[in-house]
Amino acid sequence: MKPRRLSVLLLTVIVSACSAIAPASTPTPVPLPPAQHVEGAFQWLETHAMMSGNVDWTALRNDTAGIIANAQTTADTYPAICRALGELKDGNAWLLVPSLEIPNFYTGYQTLYPENRVIIRIDLDSPAEKAGLQVGDRIEQVNGQPPVPYAEADAFPPCNAKEIDTATEEQLLIQRDGVSMQIEVARNKITAGRDPYNPPVGQRLGEDDRGVGYIELTLESGTHLQYPTDVQKLMRSMDRTPVCGWMIDLRRVPGGDIWSYIAAAGPILGEGDLGGFQYNDGRQEAWTYRNGEVFWNNEHRYESEIDGSVYKPKRFTPVALLVSPATQAAGELMLVAFQGRPDVRSFGEPTRGLPTLITHTDLSDGSKLLVSGANSFDRNGTIYNGPIAPDTFVETDWSKFGTEQDPVILAALDWLHSQAACLP
Repeated sequence: MKPRRLSVLLLTVIVSACSAIAPASTPTPVPLPPAQHVEGAFQWLETHAMMSGNVDWTALRNDTAGIIANAQTTADTYPAICRALGELKDGNAWLLVPSLEIPNFYTGYQTLYPENRVIIRIDLDSPAEKAGLQVGDRIEQVNGQPPVPYAEADAFPPCNAKEIDTATEEQLLIQRDGVSMQIEVARNKITAGRDPYNPPVGQRLGEDDRGVGYIELTLESGTHLQYPTDVQKLMRSMDRTPVCGWMIDLRRVPGGDIWSYIAAAGPILGEGDLGGFQYNDGRQEAWTYRNGEVFWNNEHRYESEIDGSVYKPKRFTPVALLVSPATQAAGELMLVAFQGRPDVRSFGEPTRGLPTLITHTDLSDGSKLLVSGANSFDRNGTIYNGPIAPDTFVETDWSKFGTEQDPVILAALDWLHSQAACLP
């Protein structure tokens, strides 16, 4: 039993829950007067943001009145808008300004939320891999300073007054197996539009009739129709000798396209409504899987076929889900989609807490507001709007991730082998 390590390219993901934003051709924006501009932003947030109840909107307007009164341009109102976004306490809240050019640098390693110290992913052929970094390494310093926690690092200009770092390398002080070492990692500038394909990986754990199908889902950008098919090819190959259970690893899913994931895992999720989104006004829109196709509020979103046919498991089996603090957005929505399915148990640590739909609006100057616009609910009607605790708590040892000593995999295997389908 040794699932191979997964290394994929991780791009910066802002819209991570699902493809809520679609590019469109729009006329050149005509900015409103600053006071009207910011009031339009406040009204939209108050109406559409799921976390709107966290904000005292009267007090906010009073507190930002001076900023708004002195604003000469819409850009002068950004501090007021950022103040509102901060008070939402929504990890999906962003103000994106098209005129702001922010270089996007790529090192090829991902660290664990929220501390930003433990490395949990190394991309193939990346600067991090070439420098010798490993999963499980603990970062003590970056260029002589402690790592900035994600809660601060994620602050997006113009809400962040810090100067943009354009350095071409990082000097890391790391700890590995109790030994400190210095490692220099290049920072390569990402070309706009880079959109790699991250294929899923997995293997059968055990070759007898107690074999378990292990699949680690990867970050899926939503642009590759091949992804659900590739997941189901893995399932079909493992299920030639019927597996007695499935293990779906969501521990490193920071986002992606929820519809692609549902299409991929649909054969073991089951047919019918799997949950959905609920808006501030109480409206609900269901996610549905039916014969290889995925629907959102009865609108077709995705499909999966293998050689012209939809994969059907040879028998109904239990499912173990593996989660961590790095499981967020679409990863959490997949956890929600499995809730209520019989014979499912989750293992690991509480998720990040963003099982929501990202919605957006364009402001008068072309800037864009993004927030959590709907909570998720499972097939039993339970609402989710924060971190999701696993059924069985098991701390991930990232230095053993994906190996035969991985404590989360071992705990999940113990449970699967205790189920009727896997008994000798």
